[in-house]
Order: sequence, then C-alpha cells, then structure tokens
Amino acid sequence: MKPLFLATALTLGLSGAAMAQMQPSNPAETGLSRPVIQLTGFLAKSMDELELDDAQRADVKNWVETMPAQRKALEGETVSLRAALRKAIVDGAPTDERQAIADKIGANEVKLVMMRSACVDHWRAVLSEAQFAQLLKIAGVS
Repeated sequence: MKPLFLATALTLGLSGAAMAQMQPSNPAETGLSRPVIQLTGFLAKSMDELELDDAQRADVKNWVETMPAQRKALEGETVSLRAALRKAIVDGAPTDERQAIADKIGANEVKLVMMRSACVDHWRAVLSEAQFAQLLKIAGVS
C-alpha cells in the first residue's frame, strides 16, 4: 500500500510542477509589458520642481503633443499584427506566413524600445546634467 501511495503522491507532485511551468508568466511581475524606461510623464508633471526654463518647457510641450501619437500608432499596428498572428496560428497558416508576421511584431517591439531610448537621449540633451539626475530620482530610476 505504501508504494502505491508514494507513487500517487509523486505523480501528483510532478504533474503540479509541470502545470505550473505551462502557465504563462505574469507580465506585471516580469516587467515584459512595461516600457524599459518612462520619463516624459514625470518630466511633464515636474517642470516647476526641475526649474525648467521657457525653451525647455516649450520642448516638453512639443514632445508631448507629437511623440506619444507616433508611439501609439506603432503600438496599435503591433496589436493588430498580434491578432493576425493569433488568427494565422488558429487557422493553420503555413509556418513561413506566421514567421513573417512574427518578424514584423519583433521589429515593431524593437522600434518601441528604441523610441523609449531615443526619448531618454532627448531629455538628456535638453535638460542640464543636474536636472536630468533629479528627473531620474523623481521617476524612481536611480
């Protein structure tokens, strides 16, 4: 009886571990769904605290009026591509078609990350070194 009990317990334990590994990771925990770095919102809210001059304030205003729309357009395209990939998988589309869609998704993801990177580079150039360091502290980056 003991061997049967041990075998059952072992089987249940292993299947539970296998099921845990099959579950998708939580993007909130892994950080995969969040931007790599996000400073513009903190900058826009902290212009007085950072003591931005008129030219810097104008730059922030211009950036906020133009750049998020570009990012959102690329994000929208990527969401559509993900839906197309999901449909291609479900419909059993040829692997090369699915790969082409996946490649476009990957390229868009890289563009989105690099847009965030370029944003940080922009603020590093617009702000003084002290202002940029303070912005990083406000944003909880350093």
